[in-house]
Amino acid sequence: MKRVIAFPLTRLVLIMLVFGGLTVPVVHAARPPYSLWQTLVANWTLALLLLAAMFSVEWVTVRKKAAQIGFDPSRAPRDIIVGFLFGALLISLVIAELAASGFYRIVQVHVTRELGFAAMLLLADAVLEETLFRGVLFRLVEEWAGTWIALVVSAALFGLAHAANPGATWFSSVAIALEAGVLLGAAFVVTRNLWFPIALHFAWNFFEGPVYGSQVSGHQFMTSVIIARINGPTIVTGGRFGPEAGLFALITCLVAAVVLLAYATRRSLIVPPFAGKRIR
Repeated sequence: MKRVIAFPLTRLVLIMLVFGGLTVPVVHAARPPYSLWQTLVANWTLALLLLAAMFSVEWVTVRKKAAQIGFDPSRAPRDIIVGFLFGALLISLVIAELAASGFYRIVQVHVTRELGFAAMLLLADAVLEETLFRGVLFRLVEEWAGTWIALVVSAALFGLAHAANPGATWFSSVAIALEAGVLLGAAFVVTRNLWFPIALHFAWNFFEGPVYGSQVSGHQFMTSVIIARINGPTIVTGGRFGPEAGLFALITCLVAAVVLLAYATRRSLIVPPFAGKRIR
């Protein structure tokens, strides 16, 4: 019985069941239309409840502490700084590529008071999504079936999770799976911590929307530091979904993901399929 409970996919299901149970009051309390503050509180509440579900199930079933499942406090400062800079650099490269091609033009630059609110909202989203897709799904599937299978499964589901976003198309879902799902999975592999992918995810979204003024996975922020005009073929600019659904972002992030995975391979961080190796 202990082996069944300790089995990675059993723990995955248990985490989702506990999380689902904890979120029932939140779902019932929320009534549309939602204000921005209600959205912020709800997102942080969901993120914290998912963390609580993951920590409690992992401790009860296999006695794993936070440091063993992606939240090693000793690694936090370095991984957060590097992840943030890496995410900011990647989206800045994409915007620079669009500008150099004549598809992105700055209209106005101004300071917005809503920048802090946007940061809190996007940070909650990054914590929630990275804990779910990398901390729970990727980590436990990898423990069971290896790195490559976990990468395919988590990336595919990450793309699918964005399929209902405003402006989404089949291409945007595939692009999100390949550029973000693979990149963020690779970010977890090279560090074995969630600090790095959370910071990368947050920085990408924060600079993409509140700073550079483009859509973030189909969502448009009311204000941004840069007001820009983005015109050009949808296959390049991403259209209503934003640059993430464009070729520049797809190619740039795939190159970055390949570099991270090559590094992970050289450092023997890749878990072979069904090797029975446990990640510590």
